[in-house]
This record gives sequence, structure tokens and C-alpha cells, in this order.
Amino acid sequence: MNSQKGKLLYIVSTNQAWKEVVLAILASGFDSKTIVETKNTDNLWDLSSESIVIVDKSSLAPPLLSDISPPQRGGHWLIVNAGAADEANISSIISLGFSGLITTEFTLEMLTRAIRTIQKNQLWFSRDAMSLALKVLVQSADNCQNSLNDLGAKYTLSCREKQVFFHLLNGSSNKEIANQLHLSPSTIKCHVSSILLKTGKRSRSQINMLLMDTENNNQTRIN
Repeated sequence: MNSQKGKLLYIVSTNQAWKEVVLAILASGFDSKTIVETKNTDNLWDLSSESIVIVDKSSLAPPLLSDISPPQRGGHWLIVNAGAADEANISSIISLGFSGLITTEFTLEMLTRAIRTIQKNQLWFSRDAMSLALKVLVQSADNCQNSLNDLGAKYTLSCREKQVFFHLLNGSSNKEIANQLHLSPSTIKCHVSSILLKTGKRSRSQINMLLMDTENNNQTRIN
């Protein structure tokens, strides 16, 4: 395995015409010397924590995602040109360790923003995709409740904060949570801020990942 050092952007695609378009889009915002083109993921191991791999799913032969383990390879992995079936299977994609996914119709429009977001150690998934993934977890009521209790104890969340946290997992906005809990939006905003402070997270997407990580850890202990 070759150790990949530095802050690099890797573009994985067999579609040369598409890669040229992407390079033109990225040229204005990123140093061209840090962009590496490759047709497969075979040599992408031991990546630095600052590296981002952009995987053009539409051009690579399956199975693809199940053969990649971002936590083992290092760096952050962003799937682009994904399809509706990929979003429907978003919980598995997140559990594999990918940092983001963009469907084909939004790839070129959202790519630069997604990279900037991932560079800040945040995730890039659509709100609908994240909500779907979290609903899959929430449907497992017993495991979810155990995980919520574990998180509540770990971060000393109050009963009200755990209630707010639960609604955040369902993708509810502050206004929707306020209506569901019969509280004012400003009160909900304070609870969300407190949850962020206690957990050391900076965004809702990072909060959401706490439950997924806890679920995975609990499942590992069971297995």
C-alpha cells in the first residue's frame, strides 16, 4: 500500500469527458496541483485525514460501495452521480463510513459546496436522505431507546434534551419540534444549542451521527 500524504482531492472515474468538466469546475476554488485523477480505487489506501475522494458511481462497475471501507482507507469519501436506489439505501452507505452522497441531477451544481462542507469535517447528505436513514434506526425501537439512553448518560442530557434529540433524528425543524412538544421555538433553539455544546458537535448532521455510531457499537458488542 502506498501512503498518500497531504491535502489532496482524488477524482475516481472512467468517464474522461466528465472528469474534464469537474476539473474545470474545481479549478477556480482549489489548487490544481492537489487534484489527482484515477480510474479506480485500487491504490487509494492510507489517505491523510485531509484527503477527499470523489467517486463517480455511474462510471464504475458494481459492486463498488461494499468493496470500499473509508475508515480503513482513510480520508473522506464522497459519492457522486448516485441514483435513487443509492439514496434509498442511504443508511447502509452511512454505516460504511462515507461522508456524503450527491445524486446525478445535483452533482455538478453541489460538488464544490459538498467538498467545502466535508473539509470542515461535516457530512453532505440531502435532508430527505438523512431523514430516511434515521427513520430506519428509529424504527428499531428497543435498540434506538437503548442508544438514546446511552447518549443521554454519556453527555448528561436532560429529559427534555433527549426528547428534542429524538425529534432531531426524525429530521424535524425547530418549529416542528416546538409544536410537537408544545414549547416555543426559542426554547427549542436553546435546547439544540445545549445539545451541541454538551456533545461537542457543530451541526445537526454531526448530532445525527452520534446515534448511528452508538447503534453500530451496540451491534458490535452483541455480535
